[in-house]
Amino acid sequence: MILLYHLIFPDETPASSWNAGNIIRLSAFQKQLCWLKQHSSFISLEEYVTLYRINPKSTHNKLALTFDDGYAQTYALIAPFLRNESIPAAFFANTVNLDEGLLWFVYFNALCSEGTYPAVEINHAPYPLDTKRNSLHAWRTLIHLARSSSDARIFAREFADKYPLPREIQEKYAGLRSEQISEIGSSKLFSLGGHTHSHPYLDQLNQEEQLAEMKWNKQILEQISGTPVTYFAYPGGIYNQASMSAARQAGFSAAFAVFPQAISSDPLFELPRSGIYSPTLWKLQLKLLGLADALQRGRER
Repeated sequence: MILLYHLIFPDETPASSWNAGNIIRLSAFQKQLCWLKQHSSFISLEEYVTLYRINPKSTHNKLALTFDDGYAQTYALIAPFLRNESIPAAFFANTVNLDEGLLWFVYFNALCSEGTYPAVEINHAPYPLDTKRNSLHAWRTLIHLARSSSDARIFAREFADKYPLPREIQEKYAGLRSEQISEIGSSKLFSLGGHTHSHPYLDQLNQEEQLAEMKWNKQILEQISGTPVTYFAYPGGIYNQASMSAARQAGFSAAFAVFPQAISSDPLFELPRSGIYSPTLWKLQLKLLGLADALQRGRER
């Protein structure tokens, strides 16, 4: 199984905090990985893909650890623990947020969860941000509108012009620093993967635009890290036939989904991952058994 994490927060993060759902603090993350290490074997993503290519069943009881989006704070928090435990990890990083700036959806997450504004106006209607329930409602509305727009990035940019976030909030969710990417590139334990330059919904772009996003991202990561970047993760797990063609054309040898659509004859471009979004250990245990993903697929049908 390939595990997918995103943000990991410091332990001193207030109990009331949320960001697009429940947050995972460092101590909870460490507890999860220690439990996993006792019951399975962690291998590098490259080793996992090699086994999968030969026979998918050979990955049984093997785990590969991945992180999406590339957050500077997350890497700084988890890297010492992973090194101490000798747990390999792959970081699928965007590059528009390199050194500073936020990804478009991260901006919405922070806008609605950090309490910078008492309310926001969406389609000429006020949306209060005074309670978690109201804030989640505003966040879901913004994400829905971004998804239904012609380009989520442009939609978010226009919103950010009206509701800018303070520097300290931006730094909290900033992308990997150049020195961190260089460090990952020189590590024998960590590796980098492509995740597009600006994290668009790929199905909002034509194949040529998708290819440009992938190639630019790959080029920047390789230049800074000094190492080849051969794997790609579809942003948000969303992809189509054009995405797979673009990934091959960009020079990637494998690509990762969340729930594969089985629309390709090459399973290496629809490799499944299991997203971990809860700090609760029993939910992670359900993931390991495959029950949580099965329930989620059932809801989506």
